[in-house]
Amino acid sequence: MNAVPGPVGHPLLGVVPAFVADLLGTLERTFAEHGDLVAYRFGPSWAGRTVYGAFHPDDVARAMTDPAVFGRDTAGFKVIRESIGDGLLTLDGETWKRHRKLVQQLFTHRRVMGYTALMAEEASKVVNDPSLRSGTVDLHDLMQRYTLRVVGRALFGDVIDDIVEELQDLVQQLGETSTARRLQLFTLPLSLPTPRNRTLRDIRRRLFAIADRVLAMPSRPDADDLLTRLRAARDADTGIGLSEQEIRDEVLGFLLAGHETTAGALTFTLHELGRRPDIQSDIAHAADDTLVRATIQEGMRLYPPAHSTERITLVDTTIAGYRVKAGSQILISPWVTHRHPEFWPNPTTFDPTRFLSGPPTHRYAYIPFGGGARACIGMQFALMESTILLKTLLRSYRFDTTSQPLSVRPLLTLRPNGPVLATATANALQPA
Repeated sequence: MNAVPGPVGHPLLGVVPAFVADLLGTLERTFAEHGDLVAYRFGPSWAGRTVYGAFHPDDVARAMTDPAVFGRDTAGFKVIRESIGDGLLTLDGETWKRHRKLVQQLFTHRRVMGYTALMAEEASKVVNDPSLRSGTVDLHDLMQRYTLRVVGRALFGDVIDDIVEELQDLVQQLGETSTARRLQLFTLPLSLPTPRNRTLRDIRRRLFAIADRVLAMPSRPDADDLLTRLRAARDADTGIGLSEQEIRDEVLGFLLAGHETTAGALTFTLHELGRRPDIQSDIAHAADDTLVRATIQEGMRLYPPAHSTERITLVDTTIAGYRVKAGSQILISPWVTHRHPEFWPNPTTFDPTRFLSGPPTHRYAYIPFGGGARACIGMQFALMESTILLKTLLRSYRFDTTSQPLSVRPLLTLRPNGPVLATATANALQPA
């Protein structure tokens, strides 16, 4: 078979400079140039390693649903595990199955629907936020505060405003430091006292301290929050629950993923809506949630919070017609797959009507929440939270972002590269 095509890159560093400078742009460009499977060389040609970008939904589906061929013990997941511990995001094998079975009990449809009143209450507070009345608002800051309040109340039955600023700062530091560590040609053990390792260990210590602080919050006798349920959850076969350390790691994952990804999705969606007053008006006057849900889905298509993920081949296999050896790292990029022209006409255009006529023609052409057995456990929670906020907000305000360019940063999650400013104007439908 012919060698997998890919960019030549730097003679000594391969694609590392291009990935550091513009990861998403590099992935888009090389996909357009080389096709559905692209070889990316890290390091010199005689001693580097090769990562394969698999972009066609058929290959994404195999990578996400065939654990006999594709594993998760990759360099990227190791870095995340070093940073936030052993939760659902980072665990694998039987331990992951045990955690998933226990945590799944917290996110049934009935349980999620039980949080709609809480979400609506927090959305109404956003409508009355002083920053909106000032005329110009940073959408990302506003969305982060909303989603963190929702996840805080859902997790602990109380607001956690006192940790908002610290957690927001740590999330950005974690994303920057861990991303730099993932792109190193040679990853040194975290125990070695390099400047970057010391920074990452300090971030981890502070994150764990936040988790420990909220875990120590006294709960009400009648508490029915996620943490109380998690502590009470037991395996139906063994009767064993999670230890306090396991709960701490899961709670930290809830805090980080539960607010960061949803805040990003809302921010990017509102930014695009700020250029489409017609869609804003349609959502504000809509009799049901169909259009607002489609709008959120389109926002996550163009700006998937989990912009990329990884797998490793456990055996020799074939991808896109090429032979790939066991032990090869496979890069999956929702950012690229969501722009695949075979499945998305005019792929860079923001068009919520794509989702009004039903799901995409290929299940794995749209993967903002992953797929297979490891699909995001909080998907319905996030969609409900986003739908309620967007519907409530657009009944009170019109947003204009036409003068604001948008730049993104692909860290652990997709983040805006700075404030996302919008002009907010109280509308005539329901003056704020």
